[in-house]
Amino acid sequence: MFSEIDMVPNPGQVRFNYHPLFGSPDADVIFRSSEGTYYRLHSIVLRTTSGFFRPMLSLSDHVDGSGSSPQADPSSETSPIGLQEKDGVLTRIFTMISGIEIPQWDSLDEIEEVLHAAEKYDMPGPISILRSAITSHRFMANPLHVYAIAARYQWEEVLQHAAEACLAIPIHKRNYLPVLKRVPTDDLLRLIDLRRERRDAFLNAMSNKVQFTSGSSREKCTCGKITDHHPWYLFKLSVYMEMDEKPIVRNMDDMDWEAAKKLWSHKCMVCGRLMYDRTATMERIRPCIDRLPLQLRPRI
Repeated sequence: MFSEIDMVPNPGQVRFNYHPLFGSPDADVIFRSSEGTYYRLHSIVLRTTSGFFRPMLSLSDHVDGSGSSPQADPSSETSPIGLQEKDGVLTRIFTMISGIEIPQWDSLDEIEEVLHAAEKYDMPGPISILRSAITSHRFMANPLHVYAIAARYQWEEVLQHAAEACLAIPIHKRNYLPVLKRVPTDDLLRLIDLRRERRDAFLNAMSNKVQFTSGSSREKCTCGKITDHHPWYLFKLSVYMEMDEKPIVRNMDDMDWEAAKKLWSHKCMVCGRLMYDRTATMERIRPCIDRLPLQLRPRI
């Protein structure tokens, strides 16, 4: 069970270079990071917060031959416990379990490193803190990375939140492939299914002949000329292609959008009347957008 930690002998009783936050002589357990920094912690803290260290420290509290428990000597420094993690990871972990103020996280990569350590040492407290941290606005700017982390630990609430944020990014682009490869298969398919479901649902709504009669029949203009609806079909195709890449609906009043610009400016070739009422059309489109699915399907 303890194959990934080392008991480091200190026969010469060399004084250790302690981390400034973890050098109290009252603490009775000494750790050494892979970078050679030492940490003193109270065994009661480790027993309470770590399922990994709890049995190890319980074994060290055996009853001696006189029938009484031996007293720990805080100054002995005979056998520090060597850990594989670097200073940054251990400092974060020990800060969280000791109730010390936690500095701002630098990146999702840093959070993942600490998460791996918290999982390794069976520390549910730090894991819950990290679960909340990754949903901050700063980290949700990279929602696919958050989604990958949440999928790894099966945090369904975080997964759903990240999936909604992922709707605004083109996850099929090559630069996202390294992150996509890390997502478990079913959770990746859940994300893809949601995106396709939204895309297809919006196209079906836009093709509703009751809601959008102008785009589905050969109606006539008030001047008597049969209406040409090719801008409507081009608009639907443009929406479909955009939603295939990013399944959110952009502002259709955006006059920089060529398809929308052509739709709203399309006129009858005979009388010059505008063929599409922007206000009325948008009143029909907005409910279609509001009804698009947002929930990931259940896991298989």
